[in-house]
Order: sequence, then C-alpha cells, then structure tokens
Amino acid sequence: MPEAVLLIIADISGYTRYMTANAKSLGHSQTIITELVKAIIQQIELPLEVAKLEGDAIFLFCRKEDGVKSWAEAKEIIGGKLVTFFRMFSEKINELSVSTTCTCNACTHIERLRLKVVVHSGEALFHRILNFVELAGVDVIIVHRLLKNSVNADQYLLLTEAARHDVVFPEPVHFVNQQETYEDIGTIKTLVYLPEAGTDASETPSSPAFSIRFNRSWKLFRMLWFAPLTSWTREFHHIEPGGTKQGRFSFAILTALLTPIFLPIGSLFVLLHAFRSPKAIQSIRAAHVHNADGSCCHGNK
Repeated sequence: MPEAVLLIIADISGYTRYMTANAKSLGHSQTIITELVKAIIQQIELPLEVAKLEGDAIFLFCRKEDGVKSWAEAKEIIGGKLVTFFRMFSEKINELSVSTTCTCNACTHIERLRLKVVVHSGEALFHRILNFVELAGVDVIIVHRLLKNSVNADQYLLLTEAARHDVVFPEPVHFVNQQETYEDIGTIKTLVYLPEAGTDASETPSSPAFSIRFNRSWKLFRMLWFAPLTSWTREFHHIEPGGTKQGRFSFAILTALLTPIFLPIGSLFVLLHAFRSPKAIQSIRAAHVHNADGSCCHGNK
C-alpha cells in the first residue's frame, strides 16, 4: 500500500559544463562532488532518510505516519535541515575552493557549483528489489520532473503547494509563487525561495587558524593526488569515467610511481598555500578567467 511521504531531492548543479575529457579533471571533479555530497549527507538524520544517490543528487524521503517522531515535530526538523543544507553546502564550497592548491579546470571552478533543493508531498509505494528499497509512484515522478523547471536561478529551494504546509522553517522565508507545466502531469503550483547572499557560495570565507588551513589543504591535496588510485574503490561514483580502462589504469600507475617524488614537493606547496589568507587566495583566483573547456589549464596539476 502507498504511504504518505515528503519527498526531497538535493541536487548539485553547474559542474558538467566545466569538466574536460581527461582523466585528471574527471578524477578531481569526482573527488570534489563526493566531498560536497558527504557534507550534505552528514546533516541527514531521522525523520529524513536517504532513498538513493542519483549521480550528483541525493533523493530523500520522510514518512508522515509511523515515524519515530510526531509529524508536528518532524516538520520543524525538516524545515531546519533544508536551511542547513544550503549553509553547509556553502561552507564546504568555501573550504574546498580556498584549500586546493590545484589549478586544473575542476578545482578552479569549485565556487561556481550551486545547490538546488526540490520538495514535494504525496504518496509513494515502497518495494524491495534484491537488497534495495525503491520508491515508486506518481509523486516520485513529479519530484524528479520538478528538477527541470522555469526557475531563473542556479541555487534555490522549490516547494510544491502540496508540501508547503508540511515544512516549518525556523525563521521567516520569502517565497515567490510560480507554476510548472508538464506533459502527462499537468500544472503544478510551486513556491520558490532564493537563498540570500549570506548563503551564496561565492561569499568570501572567514580566515581560520593556520593549522586548520594547512590540515584542510593537505587533506584535499592527498585526495586529489590519489584520485586516480582511489577511483577504483571510491564510495560514490557520480561521474562516468573518461577514456579507456587501460588509459585510466596507466594513469593510476604513473601516479603511484611519481608519489615518492611529488608528495614532498606537494607538501611544500601546501605549506606556502596555507600561509595565504582565504581572501588573498580568492583574489588570485579571480584574477584569471578560465575558459569553459579548461583549455587554459591543460597540463597543470
């Protein structure tokens, strides 16, 4: 039997246009997307549950009945989490963009990534396929269709009229009434909220202590450097690998051979990078305009 549910999709957008078809950029882009997805998933707790990862999107749901919390309490928790998703996404974007020492196309466009969240209320049928629990139904189709909409913004929160009273926000949120029309579904009334400048990913970050800046840069440097090796056993596979399997394997072997030489050199780059303030790093990055295809950055690590 179908169950009453609140359906949520958090989608990271704006990245594909900046990717280039080489193993290095694809490895770095997958590392970055994975870090952003993990930052959002770490904020998810009951009554919200993860249905599945869909590329660079997270499909969530909340049962309205038979939940661990009352529905009145759950609505407040969900409202707070929706706001938190944008804040944590912005903070992670800022952290990654000022921590990376890499100048490849993927790493220099981190701050252009955005977050879209779509929320719809309805019913879903839960059914098991092998070890996986799938959600099905018209409302599941609707929430996915709503990712393709007429909202003229890269970052937003979109609620359907059906979901508006199922979410209680911790502070007043200004919504703009809109509607979307789809073939075979019809017209759906929506409410759209555009996060204020304070949650924009391009906001200049505060300056943490040197030790924190160094640790963040060193951790990210290691993840990016070893991306060709770890791509074979990565937690999340959001991006289809480019090139042939033999080519990716050869690149992984080359990375392993160069590691004893490059890690000491890289640690020096990280140390010098950590001495710079986040504001100075942002200024340096803003001074160079990168081509959309990454052609100005080919050959840089």
